[in-house]
Amino acid sequence: MSFEGLAVQVSPVIASTLRFHDWGERVRTLDRALPRSPLWKEVMTTWEILKASRKYSALLLNGSSGRIHPDLIACILLGLIGKRHRPPVVIGGDIWEPARGLRRFIQKVVVRLADRGIDRYVVWSADDRDLLAGLWGVSASKIGVCLCYHHVTDKELAGEEAPTSGHIFAGGDSGRDYLPLVEAARCFPQTRFVLATAWTSPTPLPSNVELVLSKRTRTSHAEFIRLMRTARAVIVPLRRGMRRSIGQQTLLNSMYMGKPTIVVGTLGVRDYASDGENALVVDGTVKEYVMAIGRILDPENRAAVNYMAEQGRVRARAFSPAATAETLYAEVSALVSERTET
Repeated sequence: MSFEGLAVQVSPVIASTLRFHDWGERVRTLDRALPRSPLWKEVMTTWEILKASRKYSALLLNGSSGRIHPDLIACILLGLIGKRHRPPVVIGGDIWEPARGLRRFIQKVVVRLADRGIDRYVVWSADDRDLLAGLWGVSASKIGVCLCYHHVTDKELAGEEAPTSGHIFAGGDSGRDYLPLVEAARCFPQTRFVLATAWTSPTPLPSNVELVLSKRTRTSHAEFIRLMRTARAVIVPLRRGMRRSIGQQTLLNSMYMGKPTIVVGTLGVRDYASDGENALVVDGTVKEYVMAIGRILDPENRAAVNYMAEQGRVRARAFSPAATAETLYAEVSALVSERTET
């Protein structure tokens, strides 16, 4: 009997709630809970993970999914099973900002229980790696680093170069502090600042500052990208004092577009940007914002600013979704190999 010409279906070894198109058939992407998913969807995500643990050789899960964190709940349940009876489990992505009081205590309990079912943590920066061990009591030997990636695609940037409208753009909601930036904007009354965020100012905004889509919980991706692409420069006004890195994708998107970029030097930024080389890294005070914005707007600095922006574009190319996907895949594959050898 000849089997020539028949297609052979081969199931991927790894199941994941993280989505990367570059994995192709090597990874089966599970249905996952999104930030606004209903509770039943999050429960179903936990169930799908548990079912996948019986079928696939490894699990790559999202550490910050949903509201009740169904991936972590699945890890708690998997931790009740002996290692020999479950596949290797990797948690990738963001670490968690510690809460206060009773909520902090609950967070610690959840992490401690989930840790029993997690073989490897993979975080977005070296700073996150150091923090994860100290804040949550996770063994440092279980933590790896996989640098983040630019979210904007070449398809979105295809076609004619978007005309620059002359405004300075800042956007995003998580971990942002817009008040010092607004105060700095008062020093440049002839320059328009566009802030794409749900944040609302406690005081009247200066006439040169425009808040767009402020009544929505988040700016649509297409409009966000359009405002960034047509900006003269981009500012990523991160909030100091957070105990996790944040804003990497906004930073990398700006650099990938070749925009002069100003970013507050919070946790994780050093892995992506170098002050004066491919971006301007500031401390988030009004004074440093004013100095950085003035440096970018000064006509005498045009050549230097353009060169810095081009170096930012070159730097951001290294942080592609494909590169991140390969690093994550390699982390999981290494655990599978170790488990097989033992």
